[in-house]
This record gives sequence, C-alpha cells and structure tokens, in this order.
Amino acid sequence: MRLTLTTKIILLLQVALCFALISTAALSYLKMERMVEDTVASRFTVALRGLAGEVEGAVSLGVSLNALRNLDALIQRALSRDDRITGLVLFNDAGEILASAGRNAPIGTMPADWKAAFARDGRSERGAKVTSGDSQALLLGIRNAFGGVAGGIGLTYSLNEVHAGIRGTIPELALSSGINLVTGLLITMVAVWLLLRPIQRLLRELTAAVNALGHGEPPEITPEMADFAPDLPQFADRILHLQQQETDGAAHRPAHSPAESVR
Repeated sequence: MRLTLTTKIILLLQVALCFALISTAALSYLKMERMVEDTVASRFTVALRGLAGEVEGAVSLGVSLNALRNLDALIQRALSRDDRITGLVLFNDAGEILASAGRNAPIGTMPADWKAAFARDGRSERGAKVTSGDSQALLLGIRNAFGGVAGGIGLTYSLNEVHAGIRGTIPELALSSGINLVTGLLITMVAVWLLLRPIQRLLRELTAAVNALGHGEPPEITPEMADFAPDLPQFADRILHLQQQETDGAAHRPAHSPAESVR
C-alpha cells in the first residue's frame, strides 16, 4: 500500500515527537533522581549541623570531646527524630568512635573510606560524603574552643529507600508522558492535515491543468493556482501557441499522391 505525502509527513513528525518526548521523560527522571538525592542529603546535613552545634557548645567550654558525658543519649535522641537515619556516630580527631547508634553505625574505629573522606572534606562547612553499597554517609567536623577540629559526627542513611521513593513516581511520570505523547500525536496529525490540505488541492488542480494542456485544451487557472505557480499562465499560453502552430503547419502541408510517392 502506497502512502500519501500527508501520511508520510505525519508519520515522520510523529516518530520525531515520540523520540523527543521519550528522551525528555528519561532526562527529567534522571534530573529528578539527582535533585531528590541532593535534597535528602541537604536535609540530613541540617540535622548533622544541629547535633554538631550541641556538641560544640560543650566543647567550646574547654571540655575534651572524650570527656563528654551522655553522648549515647544525645545520639539516640537525634536518631529518634528521623526513622530514615540508619546510623549516627560521634568520633574524635583520631578516628575513634565515642558513641554510636543505629543498625548501620560502625563501632570501634572509623572505616578507612570514612577517614579518607573526612581528612579531605570533613573539615569544610559542607562536610564529606561517602557512598558504600546502598548506604550513604555524611561526615561533619566538630570545632573546639581554638577553632581546630576536635572530631566529627557521621550520619548514614539508605540510598535504596531514597531510590524506592523516586521509583514510586514512575507510574505518575509515565501517565503524564503518555498523555502528552497522545496529545502531541493528535495535534501533529491535525496540524499537518490542515496545512497540507490547501497544497494538495492546488497540486490536484495543477495536475488537471497539465493534463488539459496535453489534450490541447486551455486549462482552468484559478487565482489561487496563479499565486501558487505564477509562471503557469505564460507556460500554458506558450504550449497552446506551439500546439496551434503545429496544427496549422500540418493543415497547410501539401499532400503527396501515391504515384509521386513511388517515384
């Protein structure tokens, strides 16, 4: 089955539209995933800063971090504020863990990757991030009375839970993308049909005009066709003039008798 020009253009535009919408949906999902991860990390960083402020208030009085009491109670209280926190630890500048709580909280000494990240970024205001499997750790330094780093606080949470929450939005995202796709396809179909309908009518009229010239008849040229093909009237006049000359020449050409043809 041969496809018309309109159908071919509609199919081409619809394929391009499908590709654009699918690509946009995929990029939007990846961007949303990144934004949600950053938002969750920022939220937990705020919680870390609040806890660090409480500890720094005691350290700034000259009390050593190792000599602080009720650290476990402080950590447990902070842990109970958000059930998505899987671990909280408080450690000194030597990497020894002074208090910990939660199922993913390390015990004894800091893991090697935590030490490396804290040495690199933990002393900055934004802290350090460590990803290990499905667990994300945020590390923030604690300042002493002299402005040095007395230790730090670490918080862990599950990236799988964050990603599960993001994946929960996929059906809604797919539904909205599907609605946009169907709407776009319908609009494309109607728009192309409306735009090409006058052009197709003019092409049919042009074909009829050429066929009329082929039969030696003057074509019917409408004002719309004249605007579409400005040289068509002059072209038709030249063709008709040549046809008339050929007809007149054939009428005045002398006829030869059979005898003359034999000689």
